[in-house]
Amino acid sequence: MERRANPKSQLEIDEWILDYLVFMAIKYVLEDYKSMKTPVEDASGQGKAGVPLQLVDSFLKMFRTMHPGHRGSPELQFRLRLLRFAVMFTKRFMPSEISSPGTALQRLRDQRQRQASAFRSSDQSLSSLNLPDLTEYLASPTRARNKQERPFGNPESTPAPLTPSISLLDTLPLFMSLSAAQNSMNQTTITDVWMRLAAGYMAQAVAEQYLVYKSERREVLQKAFAWGFDAECEAQEGSDEWQINAMFWGEDDMVPGWEEVRDEHMQALIPPAGTDLQGHLQSLTESGLSTAKFEQCVSDFLEGLLFGQPMPTLAQVESGKIDGLSQRDARGLQVAVGMASI
Repeated sequence: MERRANPKSQLEIDEWILDYLVFMAIKYVLEDYKSMKTPVEDASGQGKAGVPLQLVDSFLKMFRTMHPGHRGSPELQFRLRLLRFAVMFTKRFMPSEISSPGTALQRLRDQRQRQASAFRSSDQSLSSLNLPDLTEYLASPTRARNKQERPFGNPESTPAPLTPSISLLDTLPLFMSLSAAQNSMNQTTITDVWMRLAAGYMAQAVAEQYLVYKSERREVLQKAFAWGFDAECEAQEGSDEWQINAMFWGEDDMVPGWEEVRDEHMQALIPPAGTDLQGHLQSLTESGLSTAKFEQCVSDFLEGLLFGQPMPTLAQVESGKIDGLSQRDARGLQVAVGMASI
């Protein structure tokens, strides 16, 4: 007679395995990123994260087939979100590492447009700044104007050698929703350090659009910085938009300090009189708003999110330190799951 695992036990075991694989994949993605000397250094190889990412992809498909409709624990959901953003951010220069880039990017852009439009319609601070059209600061104002941000992989354009396949502006909604999910799960509020990281992310996204993708639209500035509290938000409770909006809520309105930090970074992008935009942004991203420092801060932020949550059960078993178990019981569990011998 064929023996089968109890469905409840099988679900629990499968979730343990998936959670462990996702955790290890994130860990190696970040390690690979930190070890790179240039953004495209491992374009021809997969680094240490290659196999873990393949295992996650395969096991996740099997998990969804075997347990349809089951979303997993909040910790697993968060780690899946963290993995998605980590891959998008660290492998922006390597389109072959990211499956279905065209479809995925279109979804990201639709999400960005929807969220930015909602915040921009309610945030009076953006309109009160009376931001100039940045095209007036371009060194060559007579060259052809783009009608939208440069579409990545556009067959009519020839990207520069180091042009990312995915822009920072595309990944910005993922960064915001990841941050909001972390705050919601841990019931914490945003800090000044996070505000400066987020505003720096927005500034880097704008600079990249002008310096790398040669966009010349004022809307880029508004899209990147259109994030804050909307008192009339109609997003469904629990959705990404709802969580992001809640993240910016203070006692009375906007969380204290956010508008000042955001506007400071936004104004920093506007060049002084007599200075062309490209020269100003180039200097800014090499010094005051260093791109290298920004990338390091994002990497550290992601590492903090990974290790700031309880480790997956199997990772705890592997380490021999399991929450709520004595060292002896932890050793017994290691033996039971085959991670140690008697």
